[in-house]
Amino acid sequence: MTAGDALRLALRSLGRQPGHTAIMLLAFTLGLAAWTAARAVLHGRASDPFASARGVYFVSIRREGGALVDPRAIDTPSHRDRVLLESPHPSRTSDLFAVTAAGSAGDGPLVPVQVAFCTRDLFGMLGAPVRSGAIWSPAEGAGPERPVVLSEAAERALFAGASGVGRTLRLFGEPFRVAGVVAVPAPPGARSPRVALVFAPSAAGIALGVRPVVVRETEDPGGSFDALAASDNGWVDLLVELPDEPRRAAFQAELDAHVERERARGRRVLGAELVPRERMHALRADDPGTSLFALLADVLLGACTLNVARLLEGKIRARRAEIAVYRAFGASSRDVFLALLLEAALVAASGAALALGVAGASLALVNRVIHLRPVDYHLDARSAAAAVVAAVAAGLLAGAYPAYCAARTPPAEGLRRS
Repeated sequence: MTAGDALRLALRSLGRQPGHTAIMLLAFTLGLAAWTAARAVLHGRASDPFASARGVYFVSIRREGGALVDPRAIDTPSHRDRVLLESPHPSRTSDLFAVTAAGSAGDGPLVPVQVAFCTRDLFGMLGAPVRSGAIWSPAEGAGPERPVVLSEAAERALFAGASGVGRTLRLFGEPFRVAGVVAVPAPPGARSPRVALVFAPSAAGIALGVRPVVVRETEDPGGSFDALAASDNGWVDLLVELPDEPRRAAFQAELDAHVERERARGRRVLGAELVPRERMHALRADDPGTSLFALLADVLLGACTLNVARLLEGKIRARRAEIAVYRAFGASSRDVFLALLLEAALVAASGAALALGVAGASLALVNRVIHLRPVDYHLDARSAAAAVVAAVAAGLLAGAYPAYCAARTPPAEGLRRS
């Protein structure tokens, strides 16, 4: 039996029972689409858009008390620890805290944006190049004009595609001046992020008393921003750039001295460490909910593969007489096995093609429905290739046992049972 003969037999077999074939195809498509979408989400979360940044560390200040959190979590410093940014050892420094706000260009409509309060050093540390305008100067960052820098997505959303440099943006009921636009890096292999980001000087956020979204509370801060700033609650990320080991060691020694001074003043500080940015990204990307979703997708793919195997077994049982005739006219066990296995592979290949389309549409729907997400999810080349490999493996696995059993059945027994 030639390869062409095996292909014709497989196609004819699939066409004889279209309903049965459609059920197998649906099972493969459902399992593969869920599995592929889960892998694309995991890949999107794990991809690091700032992978090129080197020597960047987060300062972690461990404190006593407070609610028990994941032991792997990084302890963010409190507002009073910002004095560490005045150290001479780092080459560049920035504090960072974020809030969700509604911005408007002049009297235009309100647009949801993510506002990141930071210093101008952040853009150089993380490699966000300027597309137009400029980053605010240190004097401007501490001045009354309140300059901001927009991501490209924020400029499109707020100014309808027109240039926003030099124009006024209202945030928190106050006017801000757009100083520039930067390109926020996208994860490797991903599309450009569409999340509207507005970067503002941290001095402006502190002066306005903007309460951050995430606060790790270790004590009751009261209702005011001043009370929060005076508490030991962590909500400020301190980023420092330490390009070599001597500077890192010197700054770590300064951290240890800071801890000792603060403990002598009565603060419940246990210690401090420098956390590499890569480790911070890995911890933030490790989402148990997403991992559980991926595990459920694995289980679903396995269940669908088992279901297809049962369906193929029933289909092959119904063709015992036909297979016995092929064997009687000289077809070998190997020929029968390969022909039946090819039938399963055709179902898997068709299911993979459909699953890629379904997974892509599902991820686009997720992007439209879930606004607060770390990245835009999409079907990247790596996830698509993994889906094709998984489809081939699942198809061969589903068809191997039924095809083996059929190939091992003697022709006389197949004719007698029919």
